[in-house]
Amino acid sequence: MAKPRNDRNQAVTKFCLSMEDHRRTEAGRVRTSKEFVSHFFPYDEQKSKDQLFLHMPNDVRGPVLAKWGIRGAKAALKDDDEKVKFVVHDALVAGDIDEAIFEEGITPEILIDWIVLAEWWSFWRHGRLTGVAIQKALATARELGLIDDKWFLLNVQGRGGKLKGTDVLCDTLSKDQIVAWIRKLHEGGDGSPAGIIAAIGWDTVLAKTAQDALLFALDQFARKAGLAPEAPESARTSLGPNGESKASSGGAAGAGGAAPPSSLSAGIASNPEPATAKHDKLAEAHPTISVPGDAAALAAAEAIAAQSEAPPVTKPNNDSGFPVAIPDIPAVDGGDDGDDVPPSIPSVRTGEERSMWSPGQVEESPKLAEARAAMMQTLMSNEKAIAHEMKREPWDESEIPAKPSSLEWPEPPPVVAVNGGSSPPSDPPISLGEDDLQKASSPKVPVPHPPPVPRKGGPPPRPR
Repeated sequence: MAKPRNDRNQAVTKFCLSMEDHRRTEAGRVRTSKEFVSHFFPYDEQKSKDQLFLHMPNDVRGPVLAKWGIRGAKAALKDDDEKVKFVVHDALVAGDIDEAIFEEGITPEILIDWIVLAEWWSFWRHGRLTGVAIQKALATARELGLIDDKWFLLNVQGRGGKLKGTDVLCDTLSKDQIVAWIRKLHEGGDGSPAGIIAAIGWDTVLAKTAQDALLFALDQFARKAGLAPEAPESARTSLGPNGESKASSGGAAGAGGAAPPSSLSAGIASNPEPATAKHDKLAEAHPTISVPGDAAALAAAEAIAAQSEAPPVTKPNNDSGFPVAIPDIPAVDGGDDGDDVPPSIPSVRTGEERSMWSPGQVEESPKLAEARAAMMQTLMSNEKAIAHEMKREPWDESEIPAKPSSLEWPEPPPVVAVNGGSSPPSDPPISLGEDDLQKASSPKVPVPHPPPVPRKGGPPPRPR
């Protein structure tokens, strides 16, 4: 029999064999038999791809095919790779063997002896890894001497790289557990990585540490053992959603079989200049005018643009404002002399004339004032011409009366004279006394008749 590709005496081979045995147990089942066939011998009704039998010699794969009953023992020893692929594919399509039989026929020893170990790791790592499988992998690697306590504390990271080393261990421990850990560490007097792990216990580390932190350490071990390729330098660190730095290989999305990290968007260079300052400069360089077709207005706009391109006056950082030389003259009431032009004063640094009302601005030059006046005159004349040429609408000259007739009140009727032109005689006034007013104002209440009073000594009165 040919010598196996992978030596079982090597620690990495022992690790893979132990994990493949664990994968076929109920607790460690991270990939099913169907996924096993889909990875190592993917097929459909028409074609198949062999990634398993081509690595085995005839004296290894022949007995497997003969045990399945799809090929004779002697014929299987002579079949080449294409014949083996055809026979196995035909048996799977016909239903002579299923996924469970396929996985059972390829024992862990045959698989690990002949398969490329990096290919097996990719198959196992792509599974839905549970906490039991991750803890078993790290414990097996530590037992085989592939990792030690110092390496573990240097390569365990949690929360996207924010926590490292003992901070990861303390993140998921209770206060009482941390106190007991420190007490035992003090009693032992060993502050080395081995002493730190011994004080808390390796089983406690695996049981209490967050699974994403353990998975990060496991991916680092796969790179160290050569089971997974090294992550590219540009993809090892990426920016998180809040701008923090995090390792792209950490957590469930790490390398070694996991999905690659998303790349940052490139090609958009950030401009450090504030947007307001940029917009102000654009506005100064391109002033807006109301009549762009007018030559005078354009000339005025060019004059404004030329004036705005003058170098700004800078001031040192320790100065809180522009230094102004205030003349020693009494204050006067603005507007008394009728002059609309504000007084100007020379600048201490540049000697330029500045307005006394707004010392931060340079006094306008005569050309700029002339250009502004010409532009305003042109705009006013254009507005008058437009107003003159406006066509009146039919409803501008309406014959609607100012006051509707329906709102006019009729004239009162004339007073007709009687009895020969004289007004009718009026009745004499009636004088009312105070008693009459009280009687008229008080309501009339009927008075009941009193009962009859019997007379003395006589018969009772007859009823009426």
